[in-house]
Amino acid sequence: MFNTTKTSAIVATALFFAISALAPLTASAREGGARSIGNGVKCYNASVLQANGTYKIERVCRKGV
Repeated sequence: MFNTTKTSAIVATALFFAISALAPLTASAREGGARSIGNGVKCYNASVLQANGTYKIERVCRKGV
């Protein structure tokens, strides 16, 4: 009985630390690779359709809410 409790505690602790280590990664994934340039403005690289029908990678910036 003692070994079962001890094993459960070790597994729970390992799971807690694994989730807490991955938390910053999920936050950056939500960000979408955007970089903050200050005052709530985020910039990211996106493919933008040009007038001649081709796509070009450009820096797109937008103000957050």
